[in-house]
Amino acid sequence: MLAIAFLVSLLSPALSGEVESANPMPPPLPHKFNAFKLIAPLLTGRSPLIAEGIDPVTSLPTGEVEREKRAPENGGTERPSLFPTPALQAPGAAGVLIPFRSPAPAFSRNVLLTRDFSPFPYQTEPHIAVNPRNPDHILVGVIDYNFPSVSAYVSIDGGETWEGPKIVKYLGRDLATGGDPVVGFDRNGVAYYLMLSLGIEDVRIGPFVIEDVISSAAVAVSPDGGFSWSEPVSSARSRITLRNEYVDEVGRLRGQLAFGFIDKPWMAVGPDRDDPRRDAIYVTYTEFATVYDLLYVGELVFLANPVLETTIKLVKGTNEGRTWSAPISVSPTVIRWFGPGGPKRVLQGSNVAVAPDGTVYVAYLDTLDDGEMEGLAEIRLVKSTDGGRTWSRPVTAAIFNEIPFTPRNANFRYWGSAFPQVAVGPRGEVYVVFVGRPGDRSLDDGDVYFVASTDGGATWSRPLRLNDDDTNRLQFFPAISADPKGVIHVIWGDFRDDPSETRYHIYYTRSDDGGRTWGFEIREIGQRLVNTRVTDAYSNPNFCFPRGAFIGDYFAIKATENDVYAVWADCRLGEFLGLNQKIGFARIRPMRSPSVFIGPAVGTSGQSVTVRGTNFQPDSNIYIEVSGSVIATTKSGPDGSFSVRLFMPVTTEGTQTVVVYDQTGNFASASFYTQVGIDTLWKGFEQLRSLSGQIFDSIKVLNRTSTNPSVIEVPRVDQNGWLTMLVLIVTALVAVNLVLLSVFVLRSRGR
Repeated sequence: MLAIAFLVSLLSPALSGEVESANPMPPPLPHKFNAFKLIAPLLTGRSPLIAEGIDPVTSLPTGEVEREKRAPENGGTERPSLFPTPALQAPGAAGVLIPFRSPAPAFSRNVLLTRDFSPFPYQTEPHIAVNPRNPDHILVGVIDYNFPSVSAYVSIDGGETWEGPKIVKYLGRDLATGGDPVVGFDRNGVAYYLMLSLGIEDVRIGPFVIEDVISSAAVAVSPDGGFSWSEPVSSARSRITLRNEYVDEVGRLRGQLAFGFIDKPWMAVGPDRDDPRRDAIYVTYTEFATVYDLLYVGELVFLANPVLETTIKLVKGTNEGRTWSAPISVSPTVIRWFGPGGPKRVLQGSNVAVAPDGTVYVAYLDTLDDGEMEGLAEIRLVKSTDGGRTWSRPVTAAIFNEIPFTPRNANFRYWGSAFPQVAVGPRGEVYVVFVGRPGDRSLDDGDVYFVASTDGGATWSRPLRLNDDDTNRLQFFPAISADPKGVIHVIWGDFRDDPSETRYHIYYTRSDDGGRTWGFEIREIGQRLVNTRVTDAYSNPNFCFPRGAFIGDYFAIKATENDVYAVWADCRLGEFLGLNQKIGFARIRPMRSPSVFIGPAVGTSGQSVTVRGTNFQPDSNIYIEVSGSVIATTKSGPDGSFSVRLFMPVTTEGTQTVVVYDQTGNFASASFYTQVGIDTLWKGFEQLRSLSGQIFDSIKVLNRTSTNPSVIEVPRVDQNGWLTMLVLIVTALVAVNLVLLSVFVLRSRGR
């Protein structure tokens, strides 16, 4: 009986585990999905996690979604509930574990816009778009581990409140999403969502069938701006194909077997040169083809001598995404050999942008022949002036020291930081940001660099470092946007503030002169800064995701005429709730602060009151604290508001400070005035003691007046008798006060 075997070079899941001898042949071992696993270290999104078997939710090839019951961060125990019980009054509540928030000098307070609906609270890899018809209408796409599909969130008030998640489903014939979400709007306000959709394809060799994972650049459409989404369509799809096939003299199939895989898709929506009245959708991606020779040893067929081909391709969508062109190569095809010797060149990480006149620009990473993630690399750029039909020859926009797969201070992959991010200005200027290793600081694993072209990509400025810190700490995942006035805006992740280099913030800068100088003035504090912090709480990626392995491959920014919107992977809750990753959002305009109202605001100890709050984090734990002690918990609603009835604790008379926190660190305060408190009885007792002393003094005066013959003699009162009488009076008054107070408190609680 025949068997299908694969070579050792295929079986290794990592490119770093190359063998010294070329193509050794192990004993026959049936194995599927080797091509997918072989290129896993070069892939983006969820795909490499799925290929390596470390994705928390999705397992291929069966396509089954496996829900883990054991949470590694809890020592193998069931994950505890993310939210408290609905019990409102909780005098014995645990301490409030809330991240410290420090307001950023130039940006609003941060909002965590994503929600949790499963034991896998991970949302990552955000992208953002703004409706050109309404600058307050924002769309964000994310990888969402709550679902096997990606999801979208929508805001119509400039990011103060969000609706979602809105699930965007992968292709119906496929098994899972590979992530890589990108969103956009056309001029009419129609929204588009690009994602990677993963499926299975098989090919027959004689009587045998070989399967592997394939992928599509799938696009869904929303005519209502992101609130509902169409069935996606495949704008481009990989295949498993036979090349140069023929049948030899003994009837065996010969030739090559190529396993295709599409990765790192990107999308831009802009004017169509073929029809300037309408917008076109441009999708770029990397096409991987792992090519094997078909060899035979006796009756066994082997897939041998693997070679990897990579090409940057583009497809164009028209008619609101209902019509798609055939794929067009916009780069040369380069070769990477496995094993010692031979070329090691890879193209990856394309990014596409459309100029106001319809010119289309595509930039991508070229690792050169010294291998990926080491040595030198180039940012290459091509353009089309005829609607994507023909393309210029690649131009080198920058040469730099390439960064590795992971930084030396963290476990997440950050190679995607080297992929170019492109923006086009209102006059056709082309801007690119990327991360490279500085040549003068060997301990620094990445700085953010900027290059610009004012002549349509023909010539480029020298790379300019944007982060202004004087440390060796890491910067990563830059994103860029040019607003309608021509101002350039850039954000990135930055470890500069943590001496241990384990926690990052998001930093921002901008240029008003085409990238020649950078920085801005904060008028409120009268200070000019080159870089400024965006986030009001830090993120530790080790608490973001299992093994700290994934915070996406990019962050995103979008600038309008009057504001700047930024989104990023935020880990602030992970240290307090267990592994947790959200999408953080901030803007330049201030946001309404949380507020609290207490009614009634005056009463006695034990008074029943209603506490109402607004503008808190939606769907969040709420902690109510009086004079430093947590007395109750509840949960905010989808709009960030809550209302709860509770009893004020027994306190002293006077003003009590009431502070309300949510679990992300938002807080607001109010006051409650206690008219009758625990010290009121003591004050009354002291007043009675004073009164009794006055009475005793008066009695002594009366006893002395008996020597006056003109005054009727008053019977002498024994001093001990008067003291007994006073004790009885005081006791009676205290008892009456206690009874009256008890009745008052009971009536207050009963209201």
